[in-house]
Amino acid sequence: HILKERYKMSFTTDLLSIIASALISFSFLSLATFGIVLIFKTSSTTNFAQGMLGILGAYATSYFIDKQGVNDLTGLPSVVISSPWQLILPMLAGIAISFIAGLFIDVFIFRNAKYTNAGTKQIITMGLVIVITGLIPLIFGSTTRVSFAFTQKTWMLAGVALPVHQLITLAISFILIIFIFIMLKYTKWGLGVRSVASNERVAGLMGINTNVINALSWAIAGALGALSAMTYTAAIGTMSVMSMIDIQVNAFYASILGGFSTFFGPLGGAFLLTAGQAVFPKLLVSFNLAQWSNTVLYLAIIVAVLIKPVGLFGKKIVKKV
Repeated sequence: HILKERYKMSFTTDLLSIIASALISFSFLSLATFGIVLIFKTSSTTNFAQGMLGILGAYATSYFIDKQGVNDLTGLPSVVISSPWQLILPMLAGIAISFIAGLFIDVFIFRNAKYTNAGTKQIITMGLVIVITGLIPLIFGSTTRVSFAFTQKTWMLAGVALPVHQLITLAISFILIIFIFIMLKYTKWGLGVRSVASNERVAGLMGINTNVINALSWAIAGALGALSAMTYTAAIGTMSVMSMIDIQVNAFYASILGGFSTFFGPLGGAFLLTAGQAVFPKLLVSFNLAQWSNTVLYLAIIVAVLIKPVGLFGKKIVKKV
């Protein structure tokens, strides 16, 4: 009976650990994924600079926080935090910088390359990666900065440690994603995005200002990337120019797995990917293959895409002449 109870407790702890790990990873990945999909649907390109746009905002936030001598809401031992705004305002400033950077990229770069082929657009985004990577040390003086968090407190649930910072991130991500989907469905901006995603030329002929829609899409994608970078670098405890590479790669995998043809598909792919990253190490550890968990997971994604090329949640688009 005692062994049975211990097994139940162990199973419950492992299950909660897997669910918590999947949801928390999803909170970072969902923001980056949606930014990539938003640009793909409106500008018809895969944005390889999404991670760089995000880390730019994270660096700006860290810079402004450092100027106040503040690391997180609990404060450093020698610092007394008078208000949460000492963290919130720098975060808003960092998000605004990535928002403006995204706006700048579309207005001054992509607007002139609107009708080029997909390969040219992708090469432009690769060039943006190099440019932003070089600009960050010039602007902030260092490629390494202190990461920051809402709080360092931890909440225990059935033996599973849940960092409060990551729980706050999860709540923010869900609220933002739900809000954006409501905007897409019920606002003129959302109607414009869906129209441009369907056919930009026809949307323009129907009176939709496609330039504004594209510019806002890039700007919003930059802001989402910044929030993803801020919360992710705080969770891993370090910040560097290359911090968002793993998130960006996984965001592309999630988008391909879920399917680029819908807005919700890539988010479904992101959840499945993070769930797989939480489950596969547990399954493979008994075979001493835990270090191969990501490889097996990516192979499974490749097989899924080969079976259904449009993605698990994608739909085949039939074009009539």
